[in-house]
Amino acid sequence: MAHARRKFVDAQKVQPKGKTGRADIAPTKINKLYGIERELKGVSDEQRFMDRQEKSLPILAQLKSWLEKTQSQVTPQSVLGKAVNYLASNWSRLERYVEATA
Repeated sequence: MAHARRKFVDAQKVQPKGKTGRADIAPTKINKLYGIERELKGVSDEQRFMDRQEKSLPILAQLKSWLEKTQSQVTPQSVLGKAVNYLASNWSRLERYVEATA
């Protein structure tokens, strides 16, 4: 997740100063996922799995929807396009952690 987030942070750096845009959406969602993981420190494996299903899956669904919509709207060689394509090509890895109990 950190590698994907970092690519979007790079894309944020090339946005006009003081402006928010598409490059801000993915890091915001990923930060929410990190926040959920911080909340889950110290809970049982079973509880972690249930909380990930309840809290993280909806955020991943939103991120996936945004990703699919945005992928066709950005130039693949742009900084944002590279970040979007990286996330798309590594999506299964990102999804996999919500299925893990540990």
